[in-house]
Amino acid sequence: MLVRLLFACLPIVVPAVAAAQSGGTAHLYAYTVKDRAAFEAGYRQHLRWHAAHADKLAWFAWYVANGDRAGAFVDGTFGTTPDSLAGRPDPKGDGADFRANAGPYVSAIGDEGWELWREASRATPLEQRRPGAYLHVYAIAADDPAAFEAAIAARPLRGATWYRGLDGTPGRYLLMLPAHSPSVPPPLSLSGSPVRTLRAETWQYAPRLALMPGVPLVR
Repeated sequence: MLVRLLFACLPIVVPAVAAAQSGGTAHLYAYTVKDRAAFEAGYRQHLRWHAAHADKLAWFAWYVANGDRAGAFVDGTFGTTPDSLAGRPDPKGDGADFRANAGPYVSAIGDEGWELWREASRATPLEQRRPGAYLHVYAIAADDPAAFEAAIAARPLRGATWYRGLDGTPGRYLLMLPAHSPSVPPPLSLSGSPVRTLRAETWQYAPRLALMPGVPLVR
């Protein structure tokens, strides 16, 4: 799960369970990895802690294959609520276990909260616990959020899942699109109000570093 150095560690999750989480909140954490083999061994040990504590949050895990943070590790939970995240089992124990097992091999570089923009989204596979092998992921900013959202609503982007930022800054969005390979993310072209691309990446799913409630770790 995510190394909660600033937030108090969380779990990651494997996809493929029928029941989906309710709610539209997504939380993502990112880390640079110093020693990949040691990190993965420690992280899997941390996931066992989550499984032993019957954590009900579904977590997903990726490596950034291409883009602004290439090589970074990202984990996150989707389709949850702030109360569910705050109410996970033993947050202090979670953080301590992460720091002991995985923390020595990573450095935190991201801690982001997002809310599903349902009206604009044409796919929500992560909320449905159906991750793809690859994703193109863009963080963008719109100078005129109202005009931008009106343009997207008028011409929805096929296959897109959209999120709005939860940090109180208007006009911040996260766009996820299915990808067929770990290739460089293509330039983003959107109609309507101009936007700035803050980050463009391709993520590769890491099922061995994901954990779904009630599902054994992938070997």
